Amino acid sequence: MRCRIAAQPNIGRGERPRFDGNWAQYDSLAEDQLRDIFHSVRRQNESGAVAHGLRGFAAALYVHGIIGMSDYVAVNDGHAARHLTWNADGRFVDMTSGADATELAKSYSRAKHGSIEDIRRLAGVIVSMLERELLDPSSDWRCLFQHARAHGESVVMLTTGWRNVPSTSNVLFGIALEHINVLLAELDLPTIIDVKLPRIAPPCENYPSLSTLERQRVSATQDHVIPGPNFYRWSSVHVIFGDDVLVTGSTADKVFAESMKSGARSCRSLYPIALDPSVALHEPTIEERINTSEVSGELNEVVADFLAHRDNVPILRALRLVFSASNSHALPSFLRRVPATNVLNLYVSALGNEFQREAACTESLAIVRQHLAACGLLNERGIPRPPWGESQ
Repeated sequence: MRCRIAAQPNIGRGERPRFDGNWAQYDSLAEDQLRDIFHSVRRQNESGAVAHGLRGFAAALYVHGIIGMSDYVAVNDGHAARHLTWNADGRFVDMTSGADATELAKSYSRAKHGSIEDIRRLAGVIVSMLERELLDPSSDWRCLFQHARAHGESVVMLTTGWRNVPSTSNVLFGIALEHINVLLAELDLPTIIDVKLPRIAPPCENYPSLSTLERQRVSATQDHVIPGPNFYRWSSVHVIFGDDVLVTGSTADKVFAESMKSGARSCRSLYPIALDPSVALHEPTIEERINTSEVSGELNEVVADFLAHRDNVPILRALRLVFSASNSHALPSFLRRVPATNVLNLYVSALGNEFQREAACTESLAIVRQHLAACGLLNERGIPRPPWGESQ
């Protein structure tokens, strides 16, 4: 059986296939040849293959049934605990078991907006997957850390964040690493160094609804700052990129390509959830569907419950929800359901992200400021009272 998918033509026996980006000139090959080329190039883990379209090639192979979902996720040595798709009935479904994944999608939605209990659940998924791998002496993960120990190398976890406020991924993998590092220490293996990638430029607000091409364009000017050559100059470093979901892979591809070009010894990625590329690449709204499967944009009891948690950490999506113009009418009554100290944390984070410069947030910021002043948490200038007391 032959499939018209661009691939490397005329590969001689024993030759190492490479992508050169000129896909239009490639011949059609049999499925087994396409599959062999994909696995050969993927195993090489070269940054050039990413730039020349390995992700799109893998997606096309997956759509045509030539490779499986785990193979697709494995581009750039990726690993995901759960694979989800969106079916014709409008439900998220587990691609491995066929079971309904509505509750997992809802938990992810709450986590994406800062629900610490749901973030912990996703962290638990990562911990379980890594524990299983690290306790297996023959696994690739165990070999990575044994190699790093034998050669005096380091392993870092890169997660994407926002300006002056953590992302769900930052919190999720921070929790996971606390547990995994204890296991690594007990195994006498190098522990993982937690590195959060900063974002300087304002984030793209409609990113979840963008196509793959649009995400790549945004990435060039508004994406995260990835460590350059100096980061790797004096120490051999292996990179693990952690994200809360794999959708189109644009961010993971950028991290992989730039890390490898800058001198990383290896780079792999890790996700609690990966979404079906046959849906994600043609229906960009699938990410927004899972993001809003439980938290739809209203200030309701679900939101009040997780924002009121004693360990709540402000997340950018929660800030957008609380301070949006569309919710300003509901804000006064909503604030009474959330502890004032938690509201103060949201307010401080919003100002740290320059929400005061956004006209759409002005009214909501004023409402929150008035509420916090009435609670005695702001001084006469509207500044939070410092824990060390007012200056004389």
